[in-house]
Amino acid sequence: MTQNLTEHFDNPKVQLAAWHRNLLAAAAILGILLIAMGGVLCVTQSIRSCPDWPGCFGKLFPPLETSPILEFSHRVLAASTGLLILASAIAGLARARKLGWILVPPLAACVLVVEVSYFGARVVLGGITPGWAAVDLGSALLVVALMVTAAVYAQALKSHPGWSDRITFRSPLARLALYTIAVVYMVLVSGVLVAGKNSISACLGWPVYSPQLVQLDAHGIWNILRLALSVLGLVLIVTLIIQVLDKRQQNPAVFRSAAWVMTAFLLEALLQGLMLVYGFKVALLIPYTIIAAVFWGALVATGVRAGLDPR
Repeated sequence: MTQNLTEHFDNPKVQLAAWHRNLLAAAAILGILLIAMGGVLCVTQSIRSCPDWPGCFGKLFPPLETSPILEFSHRVLAASTGLLILASAIAGLARARKLGWILVPPLAACVLVVEVSYFGARVVLGGITPGWAAVDLGSALLVVALMVTAAVYAQALKSHPGWSDRITFRSPLARLALYTIAVVYMVLVSGVLVAGKNSISACLGWPVYSPQLVQLDAHGIWNILRLALSVLGLVLIVTLIIQVLDKRQQNPAVFRSAAWVMTAFLLEALLQGLMLVYGFKVALLIPYTIIAAVFWGALVATGVRAGLDPR
């Protein structure tokens, strides 16, 4: 254990300015809000409510109707998130070139933001195939993962200025978190590939285990694999939560991140139960997709904290 601690504290102390930490945190939070807003557009069927881009019905601002306002708000949020990510990348180049986990994630996120913006315009102007829609969603989730990683590492430096510029997955808990993140990512992205017409499976969220929805979605092998993968994901999530609870005294920082995962997981389960009883009401679908976005961000944060913690 002493050797591991030495490995994690083998760099000279590095001070990251408070405004830089806050910038990374703001970019990560806005990224989560952005994918949540995308999910809201999907479940409310508000996508393409503004038929042109970047304006709305040929004007600078949308008409005073719910769907156009939602879509236009999503565009404003996307632009704001992109600017914060760009600012984070510039700040990293200017002030943190020796800190890879502060420098590289925002730079990579900038590239993905350009890609996601292109797909966003294509959706409005002509639509995209399910395959490209999966790439779009997957890229958006990666943007959030990258910015959350940088933000969590920045916060770790606040408490431990000499922390090594490495995230390792040597401990069983860190590896379990990594496997869970990978499976959850595949489940979330694959929904759009198997979704039937007007199915909520195309929206950000965990699969709803409803016979009605299964009949609506594709009946091929891919839907079966996604459902099976989601069951594996549930097992991994529960196992991760149990492991974190068991080690909460040794890993308090990991526990704080995992508390968000636990809360979101329980809320998703509750909402899914309500949907199975009352149907797919918009009032249930909106919080369901928002919580899915929060769950993703919290899960990545938990994985990063577990990878940073030497114990």
